[in-house]
Amino acid sequence: MFRTLLDEKIEHAEEVSRQIRVAFVEFPNWKKSDREMRELRKKVTFAIYAQSDDPDRVTGIVDNLFRLLEKANRI
Repeated sequence: MFRTLLDEKIEHAEEVSRQIRVAFVEFPNWKKSDREMRELRKKVTFAIYAQSDDPDRVTGIVDNLFRLLEKANRI
C-alpha cells in the first residue's frame, strides 16, 4: 500500500498507510463480510481523500489498492 501511495504521489504517504493499516485491523473480516468491506473501503477512501481533493483520483487509487489485494489473495 505504501509503495502505491508513493507512486501516486500522495502527500504524507506514511501517515496515510498507517491509517489504512488501522482500518484493516478494525475490520478483520473484510474478505468475508460485505458490510466490513464497505466500511473498510470508506476508511481507506477518507484517509487518501484527506491528502487529495480530486474524488476521481482518490476513487482510482482505492480501486487499484483493492485490485492489488485481490491479486495477492489469489496467489
